[in-house]
Amino acid sequence: MKDPNNKVKFEDLGGGRFRVDGRLDFNSVIQALETSKHLFAELHAVQLDLSGVSAIDSAGLALFVEWISRARRGNCNLVFSNVPAQAMAIARISDVEKLLPVAT
Repeated sequence: MKDPNNKVKFEDLGGGRFRVDGRLDFNSVIQALETSKHLFAELHAVQLDLSGVSAIDSAGLALFVEWISRARRGNCNLVFSNVPAQAMAIARISDVEKLLPVAT
């Protein structure tokens, strides 16, 4: 069952930078995708700061891959920063770690 309080928020930090807050999981990824879709249509460079992500599962990782795809289709340069260790572990196991545009 969907938790109505499980909303993902995008805080606009300016200059194409956004802080993502909340859980990126099966219950929240559809809402997160809907909320974020304008980012890749309107901006040429986006940095998603994931330091506010409290939990992530494989659905959250699938969301990352969808964001990457949308950014590419929109000729948008996408970078993830402060990627949670949990997300990197899932990416490593899923063999998609090299696809993630992670800021160093």
